[in-house]
Amino acid sequence: MAQRGKQSATIDSYTRDMANFLKFTEEFNINSGDIGLRTLEEFKNWQLDRGSKHSSIRRSVISVRMFFRWLEESGDLHQNPLDQAPVPAHEYHSARTIDPEKLRLMIDIARTGESQLKASRDVALILLIAHEGLKASEIVSLTWQNFFSAGEAARLTISGERARTIGLESATTEAIRIYRDALKNDNRTRTTLQTSSPLFMSFKGADARTVQHGITRHGLKFAIYELGQAADIPQLNAEQLRHFAMAHKLDLGFTPDMVMAHLGLRRIGNIGKHVQSTLDRPCQKFAEPQL
Repeated sequence: MAQRGKQSATIDSYTRDMANFLKFTEEFNINSGDIGLRTLEEFKNWQLDRGSKHSSIRRSVISVRMFFRWLEESGDLHQNPLDQAPVPAHEYHSARTIDPEKLRLMIDIARTGESQLKASRDVALILLIAHEGLKASEIVSLTWQNFFSAGEAARLTISGERARTIGLESATTEAIRIYRDALKNDNRTRTTLQTSSPLFMSFKGADARTVQHGITRHGLKFAIYELGQAADIPQLNAEQLRHFAMAHKLDLGFTPDMVMAHLGLRRIGNIGKHVQSTLDRPCQKFAEPQL
């Protein structure tokens, strides 16, 4: 984890989680060869009985899954018994399924903001996460060098652990172009905009008067939360929007493998439930927002 750039606090938390899992297996005499999906369910119940919070239990399950994935990838495990283990839903799971109409409303609200620069930035942000499935950490590391467009087509190069190049939907492409034009026409940014500049700006003040290059994960989190509140989507976060992107791509005709490649996923994981949801309802594509 240290080699992958994880913070020491994160490493400490995952270490405690694995120590708890080891204690659990020892208490119930569970051998390594007997560990499976049922084991994780029993581990969750064991933690509930000990008064653990839902968020802590969720993180501990993720820790165990990551550990067994590492064993498999390092060659110490022939077959991962927890490969298909689902991650427990957040406590606000009911808010996780976003109504496409509410997403369109959120985009409309973002577009009508008083600051043209901030409005165009917010629309581009939403579409990159909700339609293209980028992670928050990927959003904040983007620069204009990562965006390439020619004619009506555009692609985005994403660096990091899940490095990839993806083709963008027409609505996303147009939103980024509109945002770039706003940057070029704004007196606060036109002279400082370079290809090496962060793709997204951040704003300070109620009127978004102060502008600076780059956006932090905290700033992104607040922007998404604020837009969600305005569209009556409580507790909205980037992970919910990425889940929306999975269903959105499947409805556009993407296969699960194509969705994994586009979102930079190693395992099918939660895509499975979106596949089933797509199969259970009549074929209906999400209309792209009008820009």
